[in-house]
Amino acid sequence: MSNPQLQVKSIKPFKFFGKLNAMTSKSFLQRALALASLANGASVLTNVHWSADGLAAADVIHQLGAEVQEEFRKLTITPSVSASKKDILLNIGESGLGLRMFSGLASLKNQAVTITGKGSILERPIAAVMETLSACDVEVYSKAGKLPITISGKLKGGNYTVDGSFSSQILTGLLISLPLADGDTKLHVKNLKSIPYIDMTLELVQLFGAEITHDDYKTFHIKGNQSYDGTSYAVEGDWSGMANHVVGAAISGSATILGLNEHSIQADKAILTALERTGASVDWNNGSITVKQVQNLPFELDATHSPDIFPPLVVLACAAEGVSRITGIHRLMHKESDRLAALIETFGKLRVTLTTEGDTLLVHGTGSVSAGTIHSFNDHRIAMAGCIAACISDGPIQIEKSDAVKKSYPLFFEELDEFLQE
Repeated sequence: MSNPQLQVKSIKPFKFFGKLNAMTSKSFLQRALALASLANGASVLTNVHWSADGLAAADVIHQLGAEVQEEFRKLTITPSVSASKKDILLNIGESGLGLRMFSGLASLKNQAVTITGKGSILERPIAAVMETLSACDVEVYSKAGKLPITISGKLKGGNYTVDGSFSSQILTGLLISLPLADGDTKLHVKNLKSIPYIDMTLELVQLFGAEITHDDYKTFHIKGNQSYDGTSYAVEGDWSGMANHVVGAAISGSATILGLNEHSIQADKAILTALERTGASVDWNNGSITVKQVQNLPFELDATHSPDIFPPLVVLACAAEGVSRITGIHRLMHKESDRLAALIETFGKLRVTLTTEGDTLLVHGTGSVSAGTIHSFNDHRIAMAGCIAACISDGPIQIEKSDAVKKSYPLFFEELDEFLQE
């Protein structure tokens, strides 16, 4: 029996038909907020749809002294003109990017900055953050290898070597911070993952007026004592969240989505490669994308650089008859859940077998899933994928702790109610 205290959403089988405006990319939004807080002069961000992670980033830059004024889907950020004279406490909510990116920004301060959060983020290991900052001669302290973490000692330019295998988000924090540091930097990065997210960071760093060059992502050359300029930026739509909708359309009907960038550098645009391989129709027209179901074939995809689309990829694979192979499962640990274990358990309850072979997830698709009750594991991406799986279900899917979607896409269920029909 389900725990009555859990928020449960029941999704009946349905098909996708209709149009939808894309949700804001929280990855771009969080980076833009961080850069705007460091700029000389005000910045204006438009096309802003809030998520829990976006709100947490806005709150953090406010705690750092920036003024954030909000109008309808528009933010004006005015950085602080004077330094705080007291130690700073930042709460990054449950945002993994917030933790890793703002750790880098905190290292620019001449005072102690303590970072904490809430929920699942408090249980995530932070050894990689501490090791990376320590490698850049920044003092860090954590009592138990988890949040809270205290950062003190000002970041300066130098010749540093860091490990990029755990997360590119730590590197993002350094790349945003080091142009403002005293002295030039050569930053050597070993085993970098999620390169498209670094491209995202570099694109915004350049937009705000600083320059970073690199040698095939192995060595980054960063001149010190640069500055950021206030700018205007329209935040592009989110491929991560919209991956669920395009998969739903590809396995059950059709959908047109407005506000996605056809030429985006977002890593999760890789979902289109999977759609093409499974036989879906994908058409672009004047800034909108239309996805239609044609075939549902098994597929193979290396998702090493786009781990956030593993859940909708599994749903796409379930709709095919045969084995699909998705590589990159080592990237699924230390998310909002142990996402690999969560996927295996979740889809097992829906009578789909998932197995592993080295770094590859094998989905033994049968063309459908069974009705059942699943738990989100407090993971927004598991909750959304469970919902989309109802497109090929033989009955309702009950999703416990469905409010996990608020982390990245608070209007997820509301928008489904508006543009889908059973």
